[in-house]
Amino acid sequence: MRTVVVLCAILPSLAMADVDSQFGLGLGTQYGGFAGFKYSMSLNTNKIYVGAGLAGPTGDRDDVYGVTLGWEKAITDKHALGLFVRTKKRENGDGVYLDYSTSPPDIVSMNKRYESFIGGSYTYYFGKSSEAGFLTGLSAGKTYENTNVKKEFESGIQYGLHFGYQF
Repeated sequence: MRTVVVLCAILPSLAMADVDSQFGLGLGTQYGGFAGFKYSMSLNTNKIYVGAGLAGPTGDRDDVYGVTLGWEKAITDKHALGLFVRTKKRENGDGVYLDYSTSPPDIVSMNKRYESFIGGSYTYYFGKSSEAGFLTGLSAGKTYENTNVKKEFESGIQYGLHFGYQF
């Protein structure tokens, strides 16, 4: 009930705000992982977006889909910095391990349930960030992996690129 009250309080303020929404298609983290779409809402120099699409470049069922939720702050008309979180749903097994809790040890299949990527991004707009046009950028962050064996952040920083067109 509390959530419904909060949503009812927020929605009228968004309806009266100067909100500009855009739709985009592209490749990379902002578009759900590999390729997909992005829907964004601009509030002054801030942009909130959600992206969804194919999580990996392969056609198999290993990486099924990815969803990204992010925020960007425009530094100038062409440059923006942001934060995001992306989650990929995984279907198939990713190897085996020995379970030493039983005697003799059992061979257990390791299944990745999902993988999340938390990071920051830099985006360059070839036109203005509020207009239709091409964009590109870089992202860097940490990957969190949830399997039936481990739940941990992978070591090191991972990098990514994104390229797209916003309408």
